[in-house]
Amino acid sequence: MTKHYHEGIKHVVEVSTHTGTSCEHCHTQVGLANFTEGINHYIEAHGYKLLHIGSETGEGLQMTVAILGK
Repeated sequence: MTKHYHEGIKHVVEVSTHTGTSCEHCHTQVGLANFTEGINHYIEAHGYKLLHIGSETGEGLQMTVAILGK
């Protein structure tokens, strides 16, 4: 039987080009100008998987978001 990629995911985080925030685990800055570094940080430092990356729009905004899970 094939294991589903999302199997076992218990916690999800979002990294966005619109919002800067701190890593939930170690307070490293992620998002905004640190978008790709933030994605890599969650993957390399905390073992997250990239679940989705895409664009999001609303009220005159267009941003890229990444959803990661562990």
